[in-house]
Amino acid sequence: MLDRFYAICNCCSCCCGGIDAMVNYGVPMITASGFVAQPDETLCVACGICESACPFQAVHVNGAAAVDWERCMGCGVCVDQCPQRAMALVRDERKGAPLDVRVLAATT
Repeated sequence: MLDRFYAICNCCSCCCGGIDAMVNYGVPMITASGFVAQPDETLCVACGICESACPFQAVHVNGAAAVDWERCMGCGVCVDQCPQRAMALVRDERKGAPLDVRVLAATT
């Protein structure tokens, strides 16, 4: 509706059927949020928390965190879990347009 999505997935991969289908079977069940995770290598201490927290298996740590752009859905779970604040979400137009609820409310 209105060429926008209506939810940003940030649930856990152990119980979400959509994430399971996408990560384990390649079924495109979820669309990106319009953002992508971006690590700051100067702040990253390679603790691996972001890697284990990412429900899409998009973050890999080998000396520092790196994000697989194709797999990242921009959910922000890695950002919230990083104790060093070395992860951020950045707008990426190639990932679509994020939902703006103010625009949606104005059109109804």
